[in-house]
Amino acid sequence: MAAALPDTLDDWITVGSLPGSEGLYFLGTFERRITFYSQQVRAFRLVRALHERGILKPNDTIAVVGGGAAGVTCALALGLLDYDVSLYDPAVEVLQLQSASPRLLHPHIYEWPALGSLDKSAGLPFLDWDLDTGRPIAKRLATEFHSHKAMLPKVIWQHEKRLDKLEKSDAEWRLTFTDGATRIVQKVFLAIGFGDERTVGSADTYDYWKERGVGTTAVEANPPATYLVSGNGDGALTDILNLLIKEFEHVPFTQTFLGYFNQDILRTTVLKAYDGLAPEADLEPVLETDVLTTFRERGILDKLVPQLRTDRLLTVNSSGPLFSVGKAAQLNQAMVFAVLHAAEQAGIVLRRSSGKIENVIKHADGLEPAGITLGGAPLVERFHHVILRHGPNKEERYHPAKVQFDEYQKVSTDRFKAQPELLVPPTLDAETYTVFFDLWLQKLADAARRLQLAGRSALEASTILVTWDVATQTLVQRGKVLLEELVRQCESAAAPIVVQLEVPPDKLDADDMVRLSKASGGKITLSLGATVQDAWKSRLPNAAAAMTAASRYPYRLVSTISIREHVDASLVRQLEAILVAAQAVGTCDTLGKIAADVFAEVLATWAGWRQTLDASPALRRDFLAWLGNIGPESAKSWSGDVAVLERMAGALVLILATHLGEPLQPASVPRGNLSFDENGHALGSSADKLDDGGLLTEWNLPEHWDVDALILSRSSEVSVTGPDDTILNGGDPGTGLDIARRTKPAIVRNDGPWRTALKTGLPAWKAAVKEEFQAWRERQDNDRDRVLT
Repeated sequence: MAAALPDTLDDWITVGSLPGSEGLYFLGTFERRITFYSQQVRAFRLVRALHERGILKPNDTIAVVGGGAAGVTCALALGLLDYDVSLYDPAVEVLQLQSASPRLLHPHIYEWPALGSLDKSAGLPFLDWDLDTGRPIAKRLATEFHSHKAMLPKVIWQHEKRLDKLEKSDAEWRLTFTDGATRIVQKVFLAIGFGDERTVGSADTYDYWKERGVGTTAVEANPPATYLVSGNGDGALTDILNLLIKEFEHVPFTQTFLGYFNQDILRTTVLKAYDGLAPEADLEPVLETDVLTTFRERGILDKLVPQLRTDRLLTVNSSGPLFSVGKAAQLNQAMVFAVLHAAEQAGIVLRRSSGKIENVIKHADGLEPAGITLGGAPLVERFHHVILRHGPNKEERYHPAKVQFDEYQKVSTDRFKAQPELLVPPTLDAETYTVFFDLWLQKLADAARRLQLAGRSALEASTILVTWDVATQTLVQRGKVLLEELVRQCESAAAPIVVQLEVPPDKLDADDMVRLSKASGGKITLSLGATVQDAWKSRLPNAAAAMTAASRYPYRLVSTISIREHVDASLVRQLEAILVAAQAVGTCDTLGKIAADVFAEVLATWAGWRQTLDASPALRRDFLAWLGNIGPESAKSWSGDVAVLERMAGALVLILATHLGEPLQPASVPRGNLSFDENGHALGSSADKLDDGGLLTEWNLPEHWDVDALILSRSSEVSVTGPDDTILNGGDPGTGLDIARRTKPAIVRNDGPWRTALKTGLPAWKAAVKEEFQAWRERQDNDRDRVLT
């Protein structure tokens, strides 16, 4: 699949320009899959590029020829940038083609398999629109155009002006109109559309934007009605679907079709099929090999069969491959491929002819196409309807600029051959959106809207929208900052970020996301969309409600990332910062003053331990869980509450200091987070109570703890008694340290004698630790001796 159009200003200028004809710009003349939305995007991006590169001069007069989507958008964009611009069109009103159209317009559906391709909102800074039929969209945007024009005195609407001739006049351009009027300008934008559909002989003529006369959803009066559809672009493929599917509506059918697939199956399957194929290559053999199996195994054809019409006999003709890379939207190709095979499965006759239709002859009993073959033999047959989708007649439409048009066509052909990615339909980038949104807000919005939308750009830049993409069945994000970057930064993020959740908790690592927010110390705030507030209530009872789910930033996948690991990494960073700060002042939470030589060794030990912990996320998780909490069988992970960091850092200092007298190392052990000697297990924790709410002092027997050593920074009262029969009750003694598991453990705790040793200095501290562990070893030896005798 081709990559997206490079998002550089120079690329946009190159694509729209004709070398040697400075000051003349074409808007989407030869790009494929031209849509209402993509033409608006081309206008925004080209105007911004020319403005920011200084190619448009402050005193330029500019002509925009064509009052369609591209022209209207272009004229207003230029006006907002304070240029003198006149918009010319033969019609009496802008957007005349769409003004009475019943055709459903979707802004992004032809972008599939791109993320967000079922987003119903165009997402433009002005002249914005949502999924609807052409008529209301055109009416609404025309009203907006005139409203804005009234506030932009340099924008002039020249209706009923048809261009007759375009000529270069030194460094300027002369426009001659059919009424004899002429204008001299410095810059010209040609946005005059694409012309009428090419036709041959007596073939049926169907205007794209007008109500159909044939092929409607009504049942055929005299079945089977015979149709021939010729072409392999989006128009032809849509006609095929329209003729074969009951009650066909493009957008609802597409949404239903995509809903047949779980997760991202269809997108990944289709992308794989396209991978490595050259532009215009025959896609059908690959679809037969790779995609058809998926359709069959997942029952897609079975679901399509009941939707098929049986009152029509369809012949599909193409002069090249019906499914040709780049000739039509991938989603249309996938849907038509599936429908054709569903028809075959259902026994519905559907024929495939090939060749170029040279003529369509009208007879009393039907229309006869000439020049095509069926099964290798000439097709001599008459049809009730012949529908040709061979593309618009651009040459006729651009006749007033024939010289420039012909040259631009040659340049574009070579350019697209060298860079096929330039054919990919564009989307509006956040930077261009912001340029024109801020201008619109400043110059055109009324006082109420300015007040309502003040700070909108900054708000969207500091928000990551997390939502579910129905087009690809994947978790996606929209934001200036990537969620993956934010998770890694957490508390060290450069600026506060709002993560706006528009998905229920089961779509992501919900508990870890909450932990991340807490761990950030206010850098990450979670807000909730209106539709998911109830689902999150137990986890986020006080979360702010998001006002809107809009974002100017592109859809991007949320990659597989372990939020839990990054929360743990954040905890390690924050603990280290506290340790360094504590060393600077020579004191630590609840432990009081600590001798400088002890602290120096503590930090030196920590440097090595941190490398060990960072190298093993699982070990780090276990170590930190027990550092903060104590449970009967396991310990809960840190909740993200930064209020407990000081006490956890205190426990870490006590653990590291204990290592100076008795070598320890972080370890994943059943009831602790440290090991020593060969088989010794230890628990170091800042907990002041058990996870179930019980007091630590309630655990007064060795079997309660089930470790060989305790290092407790928040309790001075824990006391463990070792009964005489501990080992006998524990089973066979064995031969290693683990036989003493129920011997009274060594205990380093936060009480007067231990605090005194900490502030006295390294020798005194080491001696105290050694003495405690030596006493434990003696108890262990005594217990072993009793067992053996």
